[in-house]
Amino acid sequence: MGLLLVLRAPLPHPRSLRRATRAQRRERLRTDAEEWAIAEERGLLLDVSVEDLLPLLNAAGGNRLPVLGQLDPWSDGVFTREDLPQLAADVDRLGAAAGDAAERGLVAALKALLVRWRDEPGLVLNWYGD
Repeated sequence: MGLLLVLRAPLPHPRSLRRATRAQRRERLRTDAEEWAIAEERGLLLDVSVEDLLPLLNAAGGNRLPVLGQLDPWSDGVFTREDLPQLAADVDRLGAAAGDAAERGLVAALKALLVRWRDEPGLVLNWYGD
């Protein structure tokens, strides 16, 4: 299971695929996969294992973290620019709670993604859960 964090331009209105045909759903998945591959090449995507993230979140305060504590790794959502300062503070708390090299690597990757977000102000941070 994973959590995909992607920096992308805000979508005007999210489209529901609830009434889409199978062909439309396949096309949407193909388009998303292509966009995510490009985002990964540009350093705008982070694929996080939920099994690695949840213990670290719990060690850092769990649901008491203002932004990351509300994150549901099994749903989708968007962080806006207004969330950035508090999200950075949450990631700093994760860094303080990191106990091994894998957790420190995860925190470093999250910090790098936030730096990219600061450098490209027209983007929002989307998360896509399993």
